[in-house]
Amino acid sequence: MKLISLISPEEKKIFFIPFLLFIVILLAEVITILILNSGLIVYTTDDAYIHLALAENILKGHYGVNLQEYSSPSSSILWPLILAPFTGLSISYLMPLIVNTLSAIGTMFIFFLLKKEIFLKESSGSSKFNKIALLFLILLIPAANLIGSLFSGMEHTIQIFFTVLIIWGLITAIQQKYISKWLLAAIIIAPLVRYENLALSFASLIFLYFAGYKKQAVLIFIFITALTASFSVFLLNLELEPLPLSVFQKSSVVSSGSINSILENFKTNIFNPRCSLLLVGVFVLSYLALSRKRNKEERLLAGCFALAILLHLLICKHGRYMVYIWTASVLTFLFLSREWLIKVIAQNSFFKTAALASIITILFSYYYIFNIITIPVASNNIYEQQYQMHRFITEYYKKPVAVNDLGYVSYRNNNYVLDLIGLASPEALNYRRINDKTDWIDTLSRRHNVELAIIYDDWFDKIPGSWYKAAELSLGKIKLSPSRYMVSFYLLNNDKKDEVVKLLKTFRETLPKGVKLTIWD
Repeated sequence: MKLISLISPEEKKIFFIPFLLFIVILLAEVITILILNSGLIVYTTDDAYIHLALAENILKGHYGVNLQEYSSPSSSILWPLILAPFTGLSISYLMPLIVNTLSAIGTMFIFFLLKKEIFLKESSGSSKFNKIALLFLILLIPAANLIGSLFSGMEHTIQIFFTVLIIWGLITAIQQKYISKWLLAAIIIAPLVRYENLALSFASLIFLYFAGYKKQAVLIFIFITALTASFSVFLLNLELEPLPLSVFQKSSVVSSGSINSILENFKTNIFNPRCSLLLVGVFVLSYLALSRKRNKEERLLAGCFALAILLHLLICKHGRYMVYIWTASVLTFLFLSREWLIKVIAQNSFFKTAALASIITILFSYYYIFNIITIPVASNNIYEQQYQMHRFITEYYKKPVAVNDLGYVSYRNNNYVLDLIGLASPEALNYRRINDKTDWIDTLSRRHNVELAIIYDDWFDKIPGSWYKAAELSLGKIKLSPSRYMVSFYLLNNDKKDEVVKLLKTFRETLPKGVKLTIWD
């Protein structure tokens, strides 16, 4: 309520337009998804259902996607815990959408507060600056990938919220010479949402320490270390790795810990177009940090965020894993270049400034804009592939299964699911770590009494010769979100062929229009 009071009645009218636009886009996406998916909301990533499956078992007092064993398939400490209390509800699958929507609205509100800090007096007394501020709020929706992250069903939207809360808090500390409790809370919570935020939180703590808030910086550092270490101890007590298996599986830096892996990760990142822009940002921020024309706090902010970006490029991945640092960089640049920005706006017409800002947003955020357009098809891909796999396993087959896409198959499924990629299976992860070329997927499957595997053929060095391909499931539309257009059904025992083929034929009659199930009888 205190934050809302910071907005005057006139400013609330300005905020209402971007908010209304966001709601219109959101409703359009939801309606289109419901039409394409026969009335079912499906997220654009299969990984979203890993968290939902884990949250189901957390509510039962167990940490893992299978009740028979412990596992740590989530890269977030908090996200499954946030979802867990609602998993008993019939609409629990909607909770990521609900939480992400609220987080996105909160992010837009912080954007508005940041606008006040950037434009200060200009926005309160100038119609042109109010229009420009309104435009910036609208452009930040695609620039921060708020819509795309929201429908992924993952924790990235709430990650963005805490990111912009940190930026707003640091800018407020510079402008108004005090640090808010919101800032301190955000710095603590952000790494618990996703481990990548450690780069941002530690950079923020360096800022606070050298800006004169040494006691707060040291205490928060200890608190963050204690919380993350406690979770690692919890995992170790379950005889798991000290970090989630998903982190080990997806990060070569974490899994090997060598200097070569860090350098290789950095090399991979800088050849990504968006990451190359971040690298340019490191040099620009470093220059601003050394500039004598700026005050101490602004130079410190520039230097700390140059460090945060560099840490991400060295240790973390690109793609959806970098949206938080991209958003932080955009907002930091807007603040540090505000005097030049105000001068440009004052010297040019609204339409010229609006056109330039729009072109820059399109060029730098074209992928996120493309996401907004393609969300319904991306959702439908998961519906046509992973959801149909889920239906076959839970409604027809009803036995243990091996997969390489863990999410939807394990959600609301009481049968054992063997994850051959290693997000939920330490055994599989160890085989993949040593690059085992043997028939380990057969050995592991039989060890867990699995007689059916649903996998992408080319994700494995070789398919065991004893496995029999019973069917192939193909998408009915262009592939956007799944890793492959087609997924294969393999039988580990030929004596089960007639039984499974019969189930597959019955299942085929229920598939959505356009989805093809080719069966080898």
